[in-house]
Amino acid sequence: MIKIYGDIIEELKSMDNKFNLILTDPPYNIGWKYSSKINDRKKNYDEWCKEWVNLCISRLEDNGVLGIINYPENNNRLYNYMIKRKDINFIQQIIWCYPSNIGHSKFKYTRSYRTILLFSKGKRYTFNALKQPYKNPNDKRIKERIAQGYLGTNLYDVWNINLCKNVSKDKKNNGINQLPRELCERLIKTFSNENDYTLDPFSGNDTIPKIAEELKRVAYGVDINNYN
Repeated sequence: MIKIYGDIIEELKSMDNKFNLILTDPPYNIGWKYSSKINDRKKNYDEWCKEWVNLCISRLEDNGVLGIINYPENNNRLYNYMIKRKDINFIQQIIWCYPSNIGHSKFKYTRSYRTILLFSKGKRYTFNALKQPYKNPNDKRIKERIAQGYLGTNLYDVWNINLCKNVSKDKKNNGINQLPRELCERLIKTFSNENDYTLDPFSGNDTIPKIAEELKRVAYGVDINNYN
């Protein structure tokens, strides 16, 4: 894994590399203080997101994929911006659902999901469909398909995966948000191949690049903070 410490805007501007998959979980603009260097409450958050998204697109291979994990309201605004572009194509939105004991309110239901926006630089892109078991394995037609070697149907676009909590065995640093391993593995396996170049431009404690490296990708991570 190759780790770069610095501001994402400046680092992306200076990069020469092209990536097959750029996957990231950027700051959500909720006022979380990651360190003395950065608080993610930005007055110009939407414009800042557009700037780093533009730079990420410029760093994609011709058929590369950009995946952005964020709260739905943030990704909705990014989607409305990106869908108008001629140099990138919308693949789909995945809903990541999780149980949560944070954010309870007397006046609204508790948020328990984030969205994952997926765009490709070209019309053709890597898609290694992950399978789920058939729901009706005793059906005659399904039995025939299983006998022919079919493993199941493609995953749905709503994924129920628990958060990586402070008590989780994979948790590395209690001070920052960390993505669950299962979520990262699914996205990396689906939208990249072995030996592909991957980048997380907001890599934090490097969950995405470390898993990408384990999956035999050439993994890069960028972050302004050093959590090691």
